[in-house]
Amino acid sequence: MQTHNSIITMLKKILLFLSFALICFSIKAQNIVKEIIQIDTNFVTYDVIYKDTLTKGVFSKIIAVFANDTSQIAIEKNYTNNYQNGLYKAYYPSGKLMIKAVYANNKLNGEWTFYDKAGEVAIKGIYKEDIKHKYWAYRYLKCYGRYRNGKKSGRWKCLNTDGGKYITKYPNLYLRGMFDFVKIRSNNPTTNDSIVPQPINDSLIADTSNQIQEIDTFYLSAITYLARNYYIRNRIKIQFTKTKKERKYYDKYFDYKKDLFLFVVSPTIIPLGLPPFLTEPEKLTSDTINAQLTANIEQYKDGFSSHPVRTDLALYQYSTQPTSDMILYFSEVVNNMVRVDIVEFRGRNDESFEEIYKHPNARKYSVLIYFNQIKDVKAVEYQQQKVE
Repeated sequence: MQTHNSIITMLKKILLFLSFALICFSIKAQNIVKEIIQIDTNFVTYDVIYKDTLTKGVFSKIIAVFANDTSQIAIEKNYTNNYQNGLYKAYYPSGKLMIKAVYANNKLNGEWTFYDKAGEVAIKGIYKEDIKHKYWAYRYLKCYGRYRNGKKSGRWKCLNTDGGKYITKYPNLYLRGMFDFVKIRSNNPTTNDSIVPQPINDSLIADTSNQIQEIDTFYLSAITYLARNYYIRNRIKIQFTKTKKERKYYDKYFDYKKDLFLFVVSPTIIPLGLPPFLTEPEKLTSDTINAQLTANIEQYKDGFSSHPVRTDLALYQYSTQPTSDMILYFSEVVNNMVRVDIVEFRGRNDESFEEIYKHPNARKYSVLIYFNQIKDVKAVEYQQQKVE
């Protein structure tokens, strides 16, 4: 009898163990979903299990928990008639709120906020139909401004990590309202002639009389920074001249009503090297750029010097005055940094842009521009030596 009871007890334990294992298996067998959460331009992936659906009429709320901690809510979504509408929340594994957003008809529509792990607002902005629109602020980048249909537009203010505040102006829909390039082209139908001598492939030339071609955001940020920057205006006058009388002549390179530096953008991207920045008598003024060059000097020396000459015709379209004697020459972008040479060459004829750059009468002033991770201007180093 005792043996019989022992067998029954053992069977009960086995059944209890199997029941527990089955419960565990069933929990594990629940659909673990990899949920991709967008944080501005970055993404994080959560392993979650969708648990509860709270339904009231046409309204429902879906809750997902972390797969490795089912006691902790990971995501909350609201639906109306099977369309995601209303408040959306995503949480850190610690339980703190990470993202709060508003959806309408399965798309981000309305205020979007990202909180850091300390609970402070890090990014805040507005979406319209899944596209950034209107005011956005980035606390960790110390930048704020407006988007228009997903593109930066108008005046953006940023705090330079080297200490000063600077303003970058972005053209609405690229050039509209800033460069008036289409108007310039229509009034100057021969402005494209200066590109003709370039050794380019004709198949690359597109009809751009009514369409502005996009360029890499690095170059767009640099062009808009230089076009609208008050400081560069003074630097050019000081570095290119010796007397006040000479400086008066350089007023022709600026439209003071539009607050615009008037230049041509060379479509020829040239290996510009690092001098004179390696031979400046004084320490570089930008701590950020100095640190980058110190840590990666060989990479920058090689990157700025060894790349081949190439042509990007779209760059020329961003000229603020195609007849100007001031020409911007760009290097390739190397590790978020680009060198720009501002070249004065008077009396252009049929020379190609490459020939102009190498011409003994070309006067050059160099600028290094370093960009942050979203391709905005972060730091600038200006040549200290006078232009010869």
